[in-house]
Amino acid sequence: MTENPDAHVRPTPKPGAALLVTLAMAQFMVVLDFTIVNVALPSIQHNLHVSTTTLQWLVSAYAVTFGGFLLLGGRLADVFGRARLYRIGLCVFVVGSISGGLAIEPGLLIASRAVQGIGASLLAPAGLSLLVTSWTEERERSHALGVYGAVSSAGFAAGAVLGGLLVELSWRLVFFVNVPVGVVLFAVSWHLLPADTSSRSSRLDLPGAIAATAGVALLVLGVTLAGDTLQPTQPTLVVAAALVMLVAFVVRERKTSTPLLDLDLFGDRAILGANQALLAYGACNAAAVLLVTLYLQEGRSLSPVLTGLCFIPQAVGAFALAGPASKVVPALGPRRALAAGMSLGLLSLVGAALSVWIGSLAGLLVSLFALGVSARIVQVASTLAGTRGPVAARAEGSASAVLTASRQVGSALGVAVVSAILVTVHASEGGRTAVAMFVAAAFAFGGLLTTRLVPGGPAHPLAARVEDAFHRHAGGLP
Repeated sequence: MTENPDAHVRPTPKPGAALLVTLAMAQFMVVLDFTIVNVALPSIQHNLHVSTTTLQWLVSAYAVTFGGFLLLGGRLADVFGRARLYRIGLCVFVVGSISGGLAIEPGLLIASRAVQGIGASLLAPAGLSLLVTSWTEERERSHALGVYGAVSSAGFAAGAVLGGLLVELSWRLVFFVNVPVGVVLFAVSWHLLPADTSSRSSRLDLPGAIAATAGVALLVLGVTLAGDTLQPTQPTLVVAAALVMLVAFVVRERKTSTPLLDLDLFGDRAILGANQALLAYGACNAAAVLLVTLYLQEGRSLSPVLTGLCFIPQAVGAFALAGPASKVVPALGPRRALAAGMSLGLLSLVGAALSVWIGSLAGLLVSLFALGVSARIVQVASTLAGTRGPVAARAEGSASAVLTASRQVGSALGVAVVSAILVTVHASEGGRTAVAMFVAAAFAFGGLLTTRLVPGGPAHPLAARVEDAFHRHAGGLP
């Protein structure tokens, strides 16, 4: 009797709640590390005797390597398997976390943060591409993205809360907390993740990978230096070097038979518009979190724990729309949903600026709740627009990585700009924060304009009737 060659192949499990929770928790851990360290910075500075100029690199080292290696991580997932890269990313991230928790001098701690960023750059695009390929029907995918994005946004806000609590015991716990979570996720991944399929191409464009990684990393580094030094020469040279590397990358991609990134992605209006909107939203959201954190601790003299608790409304706002987002976004269509999310984000940032200006903590908390809701809509709508269609289907890992990279570069840009404003504006703590918050709102307005690039597409009949009524009675949208 001939043995069936597929008898020993593990069947691909049907996507369910357990798989969704596994992928969402990995992203939660990645996003958590952006904010959890912020609250611990004063304790780290005191314990390791870190200078103020060196301290900010504990945040920047993570952002530079995360943003710089994302395209490479996405392509590696396409070539060598998403599940494999997911597990490798988890291992690298956990190793970086252990090293950071054991660090006894600033250099090792900064290096550990860089290793965490590399692990995150492998884990994030692999996890997102696993999600969009596991849930293929648009309504189911939208629901999965709603939950995934809600957990992700909650991680952004929960980092401040958890960081404040852990710092009361030891700042090293903000690193060690990742270890048990990473070990559990690695163990369950062998039972829940779909099996990797053979890639049509096992080759990797090494020169393109070097050019892309160096270009994006230098771009993030230049933006970070601009906010840190307030001197134009050094950041300008770094950004110029980044542009040279990115141009070399584009030239290389057009010539090679095995490109790192399918440049046709940016010929798709939906993908281009989704990435531009996500870049703008990353800038305004990261800027707002930084501004609120500094304002509450320095302007209102709140403890790290109380500062962290003030971000709970933002997490609640994200979770509040986890389920409805799966119905709202398909009903409106990606472009209308993106416009709605960016509009709500713009209003929430203006509200936050006015609340800080007049000293209303209640108004600030309400604005943070609205910001959490807007983040959920924008994340789901941009992911749907940026990962569907024939071009994205050829390289789900790369399309997912580009989306994540857009948000991370935007985050670095937003933080750098508002940091510079806080230094240059001479006013009270509330006045400086309000001015910087209005600038964050300007990023959201720019993102709102970019949503017009996304094709409209058919909308739910109810949404179409509402829009038609608006056009008839209110003159329509500009």
